[in-house]
Amino acid sequence: MKKDFKFSIGDKAFDIMSYTIAILFTLICLYPLYLVVINSFSDPLAVASGEVYIIPKGFSLDAYKEAFKNGDIMLGYANSLFYTILGTLLNMVLTIPAAYALSKSKLKGRNFMMLMIVFTMYFSGGLVPTYILTRGMGLLNTRTVVLVMGAVNASNLIVARTFFASSIPKELEEAAEIDGCSIPQTFFQIVLPLSKAMLGVILLYYAVARWNNFASSLYYQPMSEELHSLQMVIKRILLQIRTNQTLENELADYYASLFEQIKYSVIVIASLPLMILYPFLQKYFDKGVMMGSVKG
Repeated sequence: MKKDFKFSIGDKAFDIMSYTIAILFTLICLYPLYLVVINSFSDPLAVASGEVYIIPKGFSLDAYKEAFKNGDIMLGYANSLFYTILGTLLNMVLTIPAAYALSKSKLKGRNFMMLMIVFTMYFSGGLVPTYILTRGMGLLNTRTVVLVMGAVNASNLIVARTFFASSIPKELEEAAEIDGCSIPQTFFQIVLPLSKAMLGVILLYYAVARWNNFASSLYYQPMSEELHSLQMVIKRILLQIRTNQTLENELADYYASLFEQIKYSVIVIASLPLMILYPFLQKYFDKGVMMGSVKG
């Protein structure tokens, strides 16, 4: 006979407190995003005077019009998409197989290789030697330099290696070997399908880093504005508008009132692609992909 389970007053109070804290924490996290969006659409004068807090005041698209008036912003979008898609693909192709190989205890010299990889997390050649090396290889002012820089992230490689070593049962790989699978077949047909959660996380980390990459265009593409990423283009737009603020003409007040709002609008412009991508990858974060993979 099933008996109805009754919550005590203490349990109900705990649940109410837990939900309240969770809702407050969610609101605290979402409010900055909400504030950016409403400021980007509100009246420029209200935004400049700091009057927009909870609800939009007025409605204006002047900031977006001013931002998109510069044709370079669409070129920056195209460049950033190019760097993000191809760069992330390059990151995954180099990181995931290397992490899988380093997760195997029978790989000779893997401890030394891991030591060298970890070493790069604490010590690097520095900006000037890297610039000299890049110039010597003829990569300055090219798209290749942005793709090559940061091709493998040591932290992401270690995360992937740890996942392969601890979450992929050796019995599955041994069974595949007995059935005649080669190492590449085992990797592509068994290991990768069981690693969707980790792959989604690493993919998102790399994509966000690629999309937000600002330093590569700044340091290694100084003479090629047509190759700059969206982040670099936005920087140029803001500097141009800030310069216009100081002009002694009838447009000075206009730029002064728009400047604060334009900062919010370019944040929305730059963040929109990742905000669209994140929901498709979020489901892999806590998905138990190994559940039921091993029986007995």
